[in-house]
Amino acid sequence: MRNRGLDPHLLHAWLYARSIARGLPLPVPDHGGFRVDTHSKTEIVRWVFPKMGPGLEELAQSIAAPGHLLKLCGAADELQTALPTGWALHAPAYVMRARGAPTARPLAGGYRIETEHTGMVMAARIFSDAGEMAASGYATQTQDAFIYDRIVTEPQHRRKGLGHAIMATLRTARQNPASPELLVATTEGRALYSTLGWETISPYSTASIPDPASGP
Repeated sequence: MRNRGLDPHLLHAWLYARSIARGLPLPVPDHGGFRVDTHSKTEIVRWVFPKMGPGLEELAQSIAAPGHLLKLCGAADELQTALPTGWALHAPAYVMRARGAPTARPLAGGYRIETEHTGMVMAARIFSDAGEMAASGYATQTQDAFIYDRIVTEPQHRRKGLGHAIMATLRTARQNPASPELLVATTEGRALYSTLGWETISPYSTASIPDPASGP
């Protein structure tokens, strides 16, 4: 059975907050999904679709250059069916939603946490006593969602509960208790968030045309 996709309103709420968190243009409806004109060093534009539809396949057929990403709230093999020859799938990811408040834990010894607020965005960073940044993350509250973004724990500082500490600290910026808490996780991150009470609500698949200039 194919994935039913994601509620378009929930997807838009996440994308809208993500754009604010990253200083990107806001998403706009396009081809049955949402387009974000990222214009970064690695991508020009991305389209994110809540489910499969004719607009996704039509768009894929019209793209012939790298830097244009197609993303689907669905499995990779489902996205593959809409792609012409020459496209490549990226590593899998997952849209996740919190099911409750995380259990509070003390920060591991030898670390300190700092926070910073810039407009609607909160940043949290954990430093070791030696001054090395060990973990970091961002969160944004909008009217429709509270999202976590770019949660990273450096390899040499993992398995010390730092990711949990970042998430719990960011959550203090949540102003609307009724707003859904959302994030998109890698396969590795999904395992962590599942232990913190998060549930996977959709696969999140990505494809693009490889850039020959970035090859070996």
